[in-house]
Amino acid sequence: MLIATPNLCLDRTQIVARLVPGAVMRALEVEVTAGGKGVNVARVIRAHGRGATLIGLVADNDRGHLLGLLHEEGAEIIDVPMPGDARMAMIMIERPAGRITVVNEPGSVVAPATWKAYCEAVARSLPGSRVLVCSGSLPPGAPVEGYGQLVELAHQAGVLALVDTAPSALRASLASGPDLVAPNLQEAEAAISGDIGSVLADADTDVHERAAAAAVRLCELGARRATVTAGEHGAVLATAGSPDVRWVPTVPVEVVSAVGAGDSFLAGVLLSLDEAMADPAGEVDWPAAVLRGVATASASCESVRAGGVDPRRVEELIEQIRRTGPDDTAGRPA
Repeated sequence: MLIATPNLCLDRTQIVARLVPGAVMRALEVEVTAGGKGVNVARVIRAHGRGATLIGLVADNDRGHLLGLLHEEGAEIIDVPMPGDARMAMIMIERPAGRITVVNEPGSVVAPATWKAYCEAVARSLPGSRVLVCSGSLPPGAPVEGYGQLVELAHQAGVLALVDTAPSALRASLASGPDLVAPNLQEAEAAISGDIGSVLADADTDVHERAAAAAVRLCELGARRATVTAGEHGAVLATAGSPDVRWVPTVPVEVVSAVGAGDSFLAGVLLSLDEAMADPAGEVDWPAAVLRGVATASASCESVRAGGVDPRRVEELIEQIRRTGPDDTAGRPA
């Protein structure tokens, strides 16, 4: 499995008693880890005893620190050097309230020559892979259609391409026909409307109808399949050319942190796809892949670390979701 995640970062997670804007606060606990959506995806893959290779841009000024953190946790990475500093992601978790505030920096600007080198690194790595995941934001200076370029490279190599990124880059990738796009509801609606998505707040009204409509619309805009995640409501799957959608519900869990849940969802889908494609005669069961994704995302919410998933817990949640039966909106036309 190959994970293109150009905009790597350092995640600084702080546990605070309460977040008070304008005040001086002291953190109760601090953890610094390698970050970026693709890093979280790979973390889940490794937890399941499987291998995944990251391809990332590594900023010169923080090269040793970032690569050291990745190697410490057993990550495999093909690194493409770039000038500048690694971006930071500030994650503040309030205890005991559980509210989470995240501030993501944009990262250092990427020169055209650096982006060309990155695309070449991806192209060299595609032979022998079954799936390419394009995960996370694009760094400043990268072309907005950057992930679309990678999708085209994957298809030329006969490799499935999945995309989970910020709204503007997601929208720009659709013309290349990704095999699956996997935004959350707010990201999907921003991509469809043309909003750049600088601020994505939670929304909890008409979720089923909005998520179903968004998934269908993403397919109309070029995606071969679209799954839209909706937190505690589960996820919806739409397929190009079909007016029907398939809802996969979730079950309640004790949420410690929802940071990285979407990345864990994508990792669960990826695990199912890779397993199915390992058999030359196998066929991908996309609803089953989304079910595993939902269970994996739910399991990740029980851990502070993004991508921290217990595979045994994932299997337990899969069985619990199956016992709940299909969501009452399953198959509803958008």
